[in-house]
Amino acid sequence: MKKALLLLALLATIYSCTKETDDMVTKLEYTGKWELVKMTGSFIGSETTGSDMEWQETYIINEDETFVKTRVRGDSTTFASGTYELKDVEESGNMGPAIKDIELFYDIENNIIGNCYSNKTIEYLFFSSDHRLINTWNACDGPGLEYVKSK
Repeated sequence: MKKALLLLALLATIYSCTKETDDMVTKLEYTGKWELVKMTGSFIGSETTGSDMEWQETYIINEDETFVKTRVRGDSTTFASGTYELKDVEESGNMGPAIKDIELFYDIENNIIGNCYSNKTIEYLFFSSDHRLINTWNACDGPGLEYVKSK
């Protein structure tokens, strides 16, 4: 009986350590600095990149589940911050692999928060299969914004 309990305790310890390691790998994959590289509008051919974009923008996604968003537009720099949650989401049709999305919860309302919802302190983005961070603002006629992780 003691051997069975010892084996059960060992298996529980291994499982919990594996789960923590998996969570850490996931967080490390998504944390870091993400830079805006492309903006698209609702019209064909309205794509801009680099210094041609209306603004420059970054997200710093920290391991401690906090973030900072920075937007530079002309001579003006705006900051917003808060906490986030990573979530697993199935691709449409439930046939593709699971993808991650990130829900950003801002401390206060700010004009650099891009969303389609009445709650002005939440922003939704997802991580695409080609390792880009994509804002969902374009679903309601906002610009399509794509970010890549800095090295």
